[in-house]
Amino acid sequence: MTAEDHKKTVVDFCQAWENLDIDAVLDFMSEDAVYHNMPMDPLVGQEQIRGFLTAFLGAASYCRFQILTTVADGERVVTERLDSFTLGDNTLSELPVLGVFEFNAAGKINNWREYFDLQTWLDKGGPAIG
Repeated sequence: MTAEDHKKTVVDFCQAWENLDIDAVLDFMSEDAVYHNMPMDPLVGQEQIRGFLTAFLGAASYCRFQILTTVADGERVVTERLDSFTLGDNTLSELPVLGVFEFNAAGKINNWREYFDLQTWLDKGGPAIG
């Protein structure tokens, strides 16, 4: 897989989040994938990741990943984004996030790390996490 293939996968993956489509999100990830929101413990494997997505996206009526910058090589994609969510009656706008996506030989996301400031999340009205 090329860097361009991986960039397209990440864009499509972000679109699946925006569509609030848990199955589509997981289709982009390997069975043994690791998803680590840095303020929280890592989630390992699709079962744990599905549990988080069911709770988080299940509470969301809106999700937007505005990709500002993308850098890629043959093994990873790094995105600078502004993420926005509506969770219940609360809208969180433009949370700055840096995402690192690593891929296995089959082109699936097998390691995904998200870096954001937890205090900014809380200041924007995000629920306590971690």
